[in-house]
Amino acid sequence: MGFIQMLANNFWLTVVIMLFIITMVSIVFGILLEVYKTSIRASEKRLELRNEELRLQLSLEQQKKENIGGTPSTRLPQPQEPSWEEQSQLHYEMGYQQQG
Repeated sequence: MGFIQMLANNFWLTVVIMLFIITMVSIVFGILLEVYKTSIRASEKRLELRNEELRLQLSLEQQKKENIGGTPSTRLPQPQEPSWEEQSQLHYEMGYQQQG
């Protein structure tokens, strides 16, 4: 009872002590929050790297299956369509050959 009576008699001392306690608790909770955020980011990064690794393994397995199961004719490179520039040059040459 003496401590509470002392706090009641010294109002400003009570305010200063309460502000000090609130400040210390806020600092501790802020540090804990940053530690929590950092650990969450680290676990997300680990999961992201693991997912990337699994996705690459899956695509590698699919490529291996396609190469094994595919016929030799499907492995040959397919002819590409000529670009606009090549098409115009080709038409020009064909027209020139027909005239000559």
